[in-house]
Amino acid sequence: MVSELPIFERPSSERAPEGLADLTAHLYAQYGQSKEMGESASDSNLPHFFLLRKFLGENDLLTILNTKRCRYRCHFCNLPDKSSATPVEADSIKAQFRFVIKENKHSLSILDRVTLSNEGSVLDATTLPREALLDIVAAVGRLKRVKTLVLESRLEFVDADEIRQIALLAPRAGVDILTGFETVSPELRDNVLKKREPLELFLSGLDQVGEAGAHLTAYVLFKPSPEMSDSDAISEANESIAYLTAECARRRIPLTVRLNPMYLSEGTAWKKRALECAQYQPPRLTDALRVARSWSERGVKVYLGLSAEGLSEPRGTYQAREDFSRALLKEAILFNACKV
Repeated sequence: MVSELPIFERPSSERAPEGLADLTAHLYAQYGQSKEMGESASDSNLPHFFLLRKFLGENDLLTILNTKRCRYRCHFCNLPDKSSATPVEADSIKAQFRFVIKENKHSLSILDRVTLSNEGSVLDATTLPREALLDIVAAVGRLKRVKTLVLESRLEFVDADEIRQIALLAPRAGVDILTGFETVSPELRDNVLKKREPLELFLSGLDQVGEAGAHLTAYVLFKPSPEMSDSDAISEANESIAYLTAECARRRIPLTVRLNPMYLSEGTAWKKRALECAQYQPPRLTDALRVARSWSERGVKVYLGLSAEGLSEPRGTYQAREDFSRALLKEAILFNACKV
């Protein structure tokens, strides 16, 4: 769950381009911020997705590698469905990143950060062979401007010694571990989200992040239960962010919070539960923005996850609520860009 691009209506890319303007619009729809994200790769030598994007004021190359699927089946996430049930060879995964850097060859000298994901945990060697990961990291190490390497993973797979080894391969880049924290509530983690990551296990992994000297970026789900009221969602998000802030401060880990308004993800047990709940409503973007601003004013780095990653539709997202408007979305985008 790593793209922060907002939910836009996707322009059609079916019409053949005619003039220069049509060609530009066609290419922008296919390769710009509106490019499709939810589809599986058509070949084991191709990644699921990649995008050169402006992210928190930096040029970030997001790459979602096509590997064996995540071993977990969290009730709110259907990302494993797009990945292979069987292992993908290390050479194929290297070929995926080779494809990405060739497609972005004219932009390599302006990259500030590289984000690696595989719709699961890139540090889980059963899904992403260590050989392939280290080769990709060494390649990133050759990009002289890159100062941040983001690795998406559950914290149970974080080992301080391994992170230090990774850091040696890209010595100019600091390592940022991107992980799903979701909520501080054990009840929601265990029974609603089926995260299968007790807080004790999360904190053990957080110890490893701190020992390695890495940064942490953590997802917090806004309104993680279909039964929640809008006011409950605000309270729960504040409690989760407060907990993360305190635990990271205790370990001197620089923290960034991604506050994700919950959406109905197709084919998930969470969606089924939501549709059976009479009082269910998607979260309000106004509320999520208010929470993000309040923590930002207290010195915590927060941004809003504005994308449904191609896995939902507008009526299952914050766009379905009465407060939504293009002006509100623009306000959220400007907040993420640190322009308000």
